[in-house]
Amino acid sequence: MPPVEDVTTRMPAVQEGEALLAVYFDFAMPCYRYLHRPTVADRLAEMQRWESDPNRDPCQGSKLSSQEAVVWVVLATAILFKVAEPLAASEKIAEQYYTAAVGALSRETGRARLESVQARLAACLYLLHTGRPNEAWHNLGTTVQLALALGLHRTRVAQPTDDVVIQECRKRTLWSVATLDTYMSVMLGRPALIHESEVSQRYPQALDDDEMVGGKSAEMMGDRVIQASIHHAKLARIAKRAAQAQSSTQLQTDRQKVETATLVMNELHGWKRSLPVILSGAVHPSNLIPIFRRQTMVLRLAHAHATMLVTRPLLLVESVDAVSLQPCISACLEAATTTLQMMSGTRSEVTTFSAFWFTQYVAFNAVSIAYVWLIQRKRSRFLEMKVALTDNEILHEAEAVQKLFAGAVEMNAPSLRYNVVLEELRQELLRLSAKSDPRKLSEREQQAVDSSSAARPQDELYGVISGEPATEAVPLSVESEMPLDGLNLDFPFEPDLWLQLDSFPFSDLAFNEWT
Repeated sequence: MPPVEDVTTRMPAVQEGEALLAVYFDFAMPCYRYLHRPTVADRLAEMQRWESDPNRDPCQGSKLSSQEAVVWVVLATAILFKVAEPLAASEKIAEQYYTAAVGALSRETGRARLESVQARLAACLYLLHTGRPNEAWHNLGTTVQLALALGLHRTRVAQPTDDVVIQECRKRTLWSVATLDTYMSVMLGRPALIHESEVSQRYPQALDDDEMVGGKSAEMMGDRVIQASIHHAKLARIAKRAAQAQSSTQLQTDRQKVETATLVMNELHGWKRSLPVILSGAVHPSNLIPIFRRQTMVLRLAHAHATMLVTRPLLLVESVDAVSLQPCISACLEAATTTLQMMSGTRSEVTTFSAFWFTQYVAFNAVSIAYVWLIQRKRSRFLEMKVALTDNEILHEAEAVQKLFAGAVEMNAPSLRYNVVLEELRQELLRLSAKSDPRKLSEREQQAVDSSSAARPQDELYGVISGEPATEAVPLSVESEMPLDGLNLDFPFEPDLWLQLDSFPFSDLAFNEWT
């Protein structure tokens, strides 16, 4: 990272620091468990003692700058998830802490350490939480290079004198980097940076932080927090293989697409069966402690995302009969509607939506799938196919979640860009509804259809429910110069529609304030 201006940032008070640490490990990072909590807590305490010492040596911190950076980014990330704090105030403090982390990394000298990778990985996640995915992608490139340079991707023969904490954190860090690489490559529509064929590293042991006592592993019974991280990494590997097959230059026939999707769906079923009971959804969320509740929700979202990723291309298949497509398309719609219901709060509480970058992306996938399904139905496709919800019910769920994106308060935030793409799909659905039966459209909806060619979604968007009594339109002003004409939504849908939809919100690098 480039050197930054050396601005003195004060550590939080002891109690505040401990509270932020709890927010980070118990809420903000349910599945990216690559940091050893006692080690981070010890380093935080050292930094607080050093700051309060009137005789401190100003040069002492530079020797462990990467460890300092880890602490600063942990604090910065935790601030974002303190729901009780005013948004603007918390973001300002978080950015100060993040700037301190960047400054610490700019002072790093000598060979890279494990903490060098961990600090940069934490920085990538922070940038995603604050709506800067392109900057996060650039930083991830450096993070991956350092991880490979340290040999984290290779299995090492353990020595009797090796510290278990170091051994396990190497594994945890590698698989966390690989997992983030998967989701960012899919989300941005770019090739993954880590190739599975080059990785021989084992998964971490099922040992929680407090089980690695004095550098030794202590076998204990019961459920473990680290299990979610391991299963998250395994699921990401399935998603990565599916994404790479879809983006391959070797084109598949429609029949081959169905066969591939069916095979990967079998893998996903096997993954779900392997989950421990505590994470499987068999236990009601209200009976779980907060960290297991969060992990269960994240894994449900990740599984829904993988299912949608694998099966959504079949919504565009034309040459295969509906009977052959039924299992995969039913799974796709079930995953989409489950996600929509989770987002709308009918099945689980969702807070601080703007900070949950992965939640936003999965929700975007779910809404876009709902709209494409309804568009295809208007085009007389899949009419004989039976699904759990009616078209009106699916539309209602999709529009309810789209309002979450429309409620973004900052111009050019990812949620606003997602909303622009979703509104383009919704307008296409409205146009087809008008063609099929104009009498079912209200006067307000008809005006929206008539003016859709003149008023693009980036100028003024309205939340109008098609086929139902008109409700008061909600203006969703989005001042943007996004080149929507570059997104080809004219029928018939192109085979690479989903790649276009994934990458389009992040394709314009001219927005420096956002990227």
